[in-house]
Amino acid sequence: MNPIRQTRQALAAQCRRFRAAGSARWALLLFAAALCACALASGLSARAWHEKLQQLEANGQAALRLAQAKASPASPEQAAMAAFRFARSEAPVAQLPPGGGLALASSVLDLLPPSVRVTVESRHTDARNEERLANPLLQRYGTFDLATAIALLAPLMLVCLCAGMVQGEREHGTWRMLMAQGAAGGRVLFAAIAVRAGAVWLIAVLASTLAFVLDPAATLSAYLAWLFCVTAFIAFWSAASGALNLLPGSGATAVLAGLGLWVIATFGTPAMVAALADRTMPMPSRLAAIVQIRAAQQSAEARMSALVDEWYQANPQWAPATARQHAWPVSFMPRYLDQAAHIRPVVSAFDQARALRFEQAERWGWLSPPLSLLLAADRLAGSDAPRYASFMARVDRFEAQWRAYFVPRIMGYRGVSTDEYRNAPRFEWIEGERGKVGIGGLQQFGLAAAMLGLLVVFRARLARP
Repeated sequence: MNPIRQTRQALAAQCRRFRAAGSARWALLLFAAALCACALASGLSARAWHEKLQQLEANGQAALRLAQAKASPASPEQAAMAAFRFARSEAPVAQLPPGGGLALASSVLDLLPPSVRVTVESRHTDARNEERLANPLLQRYGTFDLATAIALLAPLMLVCLCAGMVQGEREHGTWRMLMAQGAAGGRVLFAAIAVRAGAVWLIAVLASTLAFVLDPAATLSAYLAWLFCVTAFIAFWSAASGALNLLPGSGATAVLAGLGLWVIATFGTPAMVAALADRTMPMPSRLAAIVQIRAAQQSAEARMSALVDEWYQANPQWAPATARQHAWPVSFMPRYLDQAAHIRPVVSAFDQARALRFEQAERWGWLSPPLSLLLAADRLAGSDAPRYASFMARVDRFEAQWRAYFVPRIMGYRGVSTDEYRNAPRFEWIEGERGKVGIGGLQQFGLAAAMLGLLVVFRARLARP
């Protein structure tokens, strides 16, 4: 008989058997419900983030128009105070544009805010401008995004559906019947895996499509890249689950082995990658950072008067026309500048370390397909650590420009005129080179091919009744 025809017949037979299995239908129904619920929540969360970022940008423009409409202050002290109030809290928000796949991993934005308002004060030590309070023990985990749901649940479904099929058939005596009828064990197994993997893949694609449809800024390129990664991910777990049918013993043994593989790949290997990162590129000490920040604050506070004199000596063109006793906010400006100069490198070290650890995790991600999939989701969402580190570095440069523009006008008691508000610095984001998302997918396809190769090499074991 034609091999192609035999393959079609095997696929049709496995489709009928799969539809007749009531437990498989219920498992797929629960799986679909869970993924669609996560997709709905992720898509709506991405939509809410876009609306929030648009509102922040609109508020910044409104504040600028309001400042331009106000009358000029009557006295030098009032002019300095008006410029300080605007420069402290009304700067245009520096925003990191989300990626086209924000619906995949929007919870990261709760930990790494994509909008930062610069100030002439100390941004890293004054939390009075925070919009909300949060429990850091809960905030660190974020929410259950669609990418996380697929990375956790899809392998479980494939292990339960595909692992131990041959052993189970042998236990029920039906595998002996198939072999007696001349069926090829490898063809039957491949057809069964293809049908079950296709069902899981279809559900994952439908859920992903729902999430992308709900995201108003989703892009086709991000959607196609995500489908490629999901396809590779499911191909690996399908092949790995199929290879477990070569194990001796019962079907329960094969399923338990698959669950062990899932635990190792999902939790054990990422922990090993994190431990490797801790040895090669550890995160800076938070306690040491707090000590350094506090030391910078105390040093600047103790030298406030000297810092004011040094600033005027370095900028004589902005010295006030008449001698006066400097008070807040003028007396505090050099202190804020000194604190920022010492604190900024301390804070930036965390962003740089996080970016290096992310890139190292990508290099070792082929050892853990779930980790590779989540890293790809972060890349597509635009919330990956390297991109965020670049964003924060540009925010620091923008804040330096903002201070260089407003601090002299505050220190000189001249204030800011209408035209000068219009010419104030603006934040501009320039997209740099992005990491290649498809590399992880290609690696998982390679692992899947290796697993399928095992099935081909040891297919003789499947012929045993």
